[in-house]
Amino acid sequence: MTRLGSKMPFAQAVEEIWFGEKVQIEESVLRQITYRHGQAAEALARAEAERLETAMTAAPARPKQVLVSADGAFIHLTNGEWREVKTMVVGEFESVWNSKKGEIEVKTRDISYFSRSYRIREFERYALAELHRRGVDNAEEVVAVNDGSEWIQSFADYHIPQAVRILDFRHALDYVVAAGQAVYGENSDAFRRWYQPLPHQLKHKPPQRTIAELCLLSTKAASDDQLAAIDQARRYLQKRAAMIDYPHFQSKGYPIGSGSAESSHKVVVHSRLKQAGMRWAEPHVDPMLTLRNWVCNSRWSAEWSQVAPYYWQQQRQAFRELAKRQRPSGPPITFADVAVRKTSPNKDDLPVITLQENPPSHKPAADHPWRRDIWPTREAWRWN
Repeated sequence: MTRLGSKMPFAQAVEEIWFGEKVQIEESVLRQITYRHGQAAEALARAEAERLETAMTAAPARPKQVLVSADGAFIHLTNGEWREVKTMVVGEFESVWNSKKGEIEVKTRDISYFSRSYRIREFERYALAELHRRGVDNAEEVVAVNDGSEWIQSFADYHIPQAVRILDFRHALDYVVAAGQAVYGENSDAFRRWYQPLPHQLKHKPPQRTIAELCLLSTKAASDDQLAAIDQARRYLQKRAAMIDYPHFQSKGYPIGSGSAESSHKVVVHSRLKQAGMRWAEPHVDPMLTLRNWVCNSRWSAEWSQVAPYYWQQQRQAFRELAKRQRPSGPPITFADVAVRKTSPNKDDLPVITLQENPPSHKPAADHPWRRDIWPTREAWRWN
């Protein structure tokens, strides 16, 4: 039930259980079970990262070339807020000859994910367990292909300062497009003629040539807004000139695109947490993301073998603590503390009941107005 609840909406999971096992499960029960096991899974993942912080062990994996990317996607919460889900992608890449295109392509394989809605410092801390499992510190080469977000660069500084930093090719090209459209207009023929050689130039020529093209474009700016858009793109690329040297990266066999991180939004987040009409309570987001990582990383059996015993251990511990709180704090009660009632009470111990000779009557008195046929007038009923 937990596996189905983490792979599809709860209503569909209930239907699959009925058709597969002929067992009728309430949707609320399936939801509660999934969330409980997800919370146990998240607690185990956090405990593993905290253990590695205090006693780091040698990673068993020794990959040759590792790609690390990160990106964020937003989901809708029940309180109306949009919360960013950060995802780290780790994979091994290699150069493969594509006979159809007649060129060498870089392929990424053995991809694994770590997704949480934590704040950046907390996300950096608890991503340690997945990086350690993949043996990133033992890799011969580590390449970080990302966009220019500050939190992603901070994440790379924290975990993989030795990595080769590469700015995503499509992300860099978007700044060139924005500058050209600001001057020539969107979808104009002049823009198409100006932009046509730039993708090939940025990919196969030194980055200084593309930056020089933006400098020449500034001479054609007709307003301050156009000049500001060009200057923003030029400064952004010039500051990251070492990260957009794509001819050098391709000659080394490095990937220049973060497609694996972009696709992780569809694989991990969108397929389960961002379907039509879905809203999530904040305490349920990270437990569900933990289960989603199990499914997408193909490690369900190994992780479940640890979570099920941990879950029942926590349940037994909770029952013991509840019993302690309900147990009386004083010494145990003995027979000497119990007062035994006499079986044959004396006549003197019986209560004395005094009866009234003339109990009060509840009937109207003889001089009551009702007995004298005096009734309220219509005006009295109206106003009183």
